Amino acid sequence: MTRLRGAGLAGGIVAAALLISGCTGTTTAAPPATSQAAVVTPTPTPTPTPTVTAPAVEKPLSKTVDAGTVAAAVTATASGTGSSNVTYKRNGDFAVVVELNCLGCAGTATVTAPGRLSPFGQAEAPLRASFLMDVFKDDPVSQTLIVKATGPWKVTLRSWNDLTPVSGKQSGAGPAVLFFSDDVKHVIVDYKPSGAGDSFSGRVFTTSDKPLVFGDSVSFAKKYDADLPGVMAIQTNGTWSVTPTP
Repeated sequence: MTRLRGAGLAGGIVAAALLISGCTGTTTAAPPATSQAAVVTPTPTPTPTPTVTAPAVEKPLSKTVDAGTVAAAVTATASGTGSSNVTYKRNGDFAVVVELNCLGCAGTATVTAPGRLSPFGQAEAPLRASFLMDVFKDDPVSQTLIVKATGPWKVTLRSWNDLTPVSGKQSGAGPAVLFFSDDVKHVIVDYKPSGAGDSFSGRVFTTSDKPLVFGDSVSFAKKYDADLPGVMAIQTNGTWSVTPTP
């Protein structure tokens, strides 16, 4: 399967000069000179420029576990308790599916990586979920992902070519990575948020090398062009269904 690898005003002072005039043969004392007070135009107070806060970049954690090498038909695994880096090597030209078992966790579980501005995905624990990484051609073979969790967890890393194919309508809740074997041109996606603040993000990678990225933060049921067969990565806390269709 072909995969990608690749926003003053100056205070004007006005002065009046008093002109003196006289008549022939008569001397008239000029009246005392008077001075006109300077008129100063006030300078507007400048509006403060808002401070732009740069997005936080994910940094490696202090704890690391190694999962080994993931290759065709070969998975790599790692486990831990609490947040940790997970290192691994990729032997082959494929994207990596991160399967997270966090059924003993509490709070929010997140899968991300050093240098990222946003995670690969996150969801409320306890959960069992899948996330997709290494989708760009220039991704290095030696990788580090970060698991942020409260409680014990296990990750299994596999090639997206080794996913068990599915066909027809698929439904679920939370993050998932699906390998659709259907030979069709479209998918119908139905999504319902889990609550305020939830959203849906979908990414589809197909054999035609025409990736599709879409999403929304409100309920929707829409039809999208997707030249299946291919892999679809879903990130949400809500419920969803995906139906391949001609």
